[in-house]
Amino acid sequence: IKGIMDRVPYVILNGPSGERRAPDNVNLSFLYCEGEALTIEFSFNGIYVSSGSACTTRVLEPSHVLVAIGRKYEEAHGSVLFKIDPEHTIEDIKYTLEVVPKAVERIRMISSAKPGEV
Repeated sequence: IKGIMDRVPYVILNGPSGERRAPDNVNLSFLYCEGEALTIEFSFNGIYVSSGSACTTRVLEPSHVLVAIGRKYEEAHGSVLFKIDPEHTIEDIKYTLEVVPKAVERIRMISSAKPGEV
């Protein structure tokens, strides 16, 4: 979590932090990005994540859970869920930390929403 948040500006951690957090998943909102666009961009690089509501993954709506905990529509709409599997290696994590900032930057470059405008 910290690795991504240190490397990418305008990221919000969804859910509790620290010991209260489930160890196998991370849900982050990347402001000024569409979650679906990030999902596609990450998949081009071999990183498979999900966006939107887990129970309605075929619908391009933000997670109702994120909205219920007070996330704004834009924040919830830019959310991405990373699942961590026991088979993932340190190299996989390092690769993800290398790819995610570049992918987010590419999506933000083509996004209509820009910092300071929303």
